[in-house]
Amino acid sequence: MPTTRQFAQLAQSEFDLAIIGGGMIGTGVARDAAMRGLKTILFEKEDFCYGTSSRSSRIIHGGLRYLANYDFGLVREGLREREILLRIAPHLVRPLKFLIPIYGNFFHKLKLKTGMILYDLLSYDKSLPNHNYQDKREVLKAEPLLADNGLRGAYVYYDCQIALTERLCIENVVSARAHGAALLNHAKAVGLRKKNSVVSGVRVEDVLSGELAEFRSKLVVNVGGPWLDEVVREVRRKQEPLARTTKGIHLVTPKLTNEAFALFASDRRVYFVIPWIGFSLVGTTDTDYEQDMDAVRAEVDDVEYLRAEVQRAFPRASWDHIFYTIAGVRSLLREEVVKESSVTRRHIIYDHDEKEGVRGLISVIGGKLTAYRGIAEDIVDAACKKLGIHSACTTATERLPGADSVELERVRAGMDSIASEYGLGAEELEHLVSLFGSRYKEVLNCVKNDERLGKRVCETNLDIMAEVVHAVKKESALTLSDFMLRRSLIGFRQCEGLDCCETVAKKMGEILDWSDDQVSTQIRAYEKEIAVRHEYEREPSSSRRS
Repeated sequence: MPTTRQFAQLAQSEFDLAIIGGGMIGTGVARDAAMRGLKTILFEKEDFCYGTSSRSSRIIHGGLRYLANYDFGLVREGLREREILLRIAPHLVRPLKFLIPIYGNFFHKLKLKTGMILYDLLSYDKSLPNHNYQDKREVLKAEPLLADNGLRGAYVYYDCQIALTERLCIENVVSARAHGAALLNHAKAVGLRKKNSVVSGVRVEDVLSGELAEFRSKLVVNVGGPWLDEVVREVRRKQEPLARTTKGIHLVTPKLTNEAFALFASDRRVYFVIPWIGFSLVGTTDTDYEQDMDAVRAEVDDVEYLRAEVQRAFPRASWDHIFYTIAGVRSLLREEVVKESSVTRRHIIYDHDEKEGVRGLISVIGGKLTAYRGIAEDIVDAACKKLGIHSACTTATERLPGADSVELERVRAGMDSIASEYGLGAEELEHLVSLFGSRYKEVLNCVKNDERLGKRVCETNLDIMAEVVHAVKKESALTLSDFMLRRSLIGFRQCEGLDCCETVAKKMGEILDWSDDQVSTQIRAYEKEIAVRHEYEREPSSSRRS
């Protein structure tokens, strides 16, 4: 399996496609391209799913709010992709019931009703139920903390949730590698190979070792998200930015609702309150952001805005306690004259040859998490056209590695007996299946070889030590944060992994041959990353700018 330690060996080859950016879209492109037979390599400067993809609301949806902008095509795209993901990743993408409380006059209710009907019509091929209506009594019986003053009832509709976006991204990595692609995390593109207006590859630094290498490719695809403009700045003839970057934050609070809610803020923006791994996930904001993309964090004004809005929606609940915040940056098509929340979420494939006379390079601007697979298909279609390759996309029908339905049915039917076979409780095995789907057996093979790896990482989490070994050896976890935040998700629990990070770091150190100093460095780096979630607590309160 390729890792950043094989730079020199990999750099001897010429690739059809070099991809910069290892988020959902980038890894989706790698999977699609490899499945079509393109010789593919991907570089990610941090870790797979490190950036925008892991900072989202974790919803797979058509975008009900986009109907207000009459963007029916975007909604239809999302609803189509939602159905595809339910088929190819049913172990990770699951139906989620939403309520939209109705307040105000008859015309507001009529507008929402029209939106519900359109949403159903645009999802004509769906497997989820149509919308329905609940009166005030039904709504308050189910959700007693909801504001009842002026409440008329609620519309109920269905979308999907992907609680573990990081695992979906890793499954794309696993699939791409199985089809021959090389995907390197902690590998930063520090420049592009360019001569006579032709880009012919990427200069890359192994962030962990400092090693530098040049990789030749026939085409470079820039899926850098918020870092998109930074990647191509040195080779562009035009200097105005391609992307408009906006910040979104979420609050992670005690769980206070039974169902997911789509709500209207006082400024008419839509935000969500969603049950998520035992918490409520509240968000998101949408404000322009042009500072350091690697230093994005929630500020006190962002937190106060969301807290005030959710307190207004659920006045009988306490929103004083926030476990932590999550902040990320979106890369959107640059539209200067509209509000942040009104900027289109459509994706654009920017051909630098057509636009600027720079051959061998395309950039991807914008795009939604839900539509990542379809966006990847569009990108690889464009790449194949440029490369003169004729090959059809099959990612809409070929399931992701953990989605073997026969094995999933087998383990669910025999959870107790299979768990007992490996000396685990059914609870631990069920947790493994929720993370790895039918690939849970790969983790249990580690336990088969060393029964000590069946031990829990700590008392408060269901994760077992075998996951650490599997993450390093099979899923390119090369830092402590890689495992804690993007392989096991321990770092998203209430403890944030602070009570077991030393245990995990030492186990990773055994495999990766870290010194004691390196183990300590990894722990400090992880603690610093977690501390960013709480920095707003040290800021003075102020009034949020409208």
